[in-house]
Amino acid sequence: MIGIVLVSHGILAEGLKNAAEMIIGPQERLIAIGMPPQADLATLRHEIEAALLQVGDQGGALILVDILGGSPANIGLHLAKSDTEVICGTNLPMLLEMLTQRENSTLQELASLAVQTAREGVIRLSGQPADEDE
Repeated sequence: MIGIVLVSHGILAEGLKNAAEMIIGPQERLIAIGMPPQADLATLRHEIEAALLQVGDQGGALILVDILGGSPANIGLHLAKSDTEVICGTNLPMLLEMLTQRENSTLQELASLAVQTAREGVIRLSGQPADEDE
């Protein structure tokens, strides 16, 4: 099973983990790391490295980060290797799809699916026709 490490500014990563587990139940090999204000980047890097060692021993790991160009993404990029993928722009639909598909997917398949799911999960509801039955 592919491990997943969520990394974000503030408490977003923990919130995403909590929401996902509320919907699909407790998850193994899923770690959330939040970067506090004035974080020590060396400490954050060590936290991410330790998390990768915990979750990535069977099939690799995905590092899901909040935004491109932020410290979590930059550190993730430095830690990316053949058995670690880094995906920016994490959202709940993406995370749910990763958690439900990681048993039967390769790391590369799961990384591609993450990006596809994130794109498909952003929808402008107010631009959709209303359902006549409601």
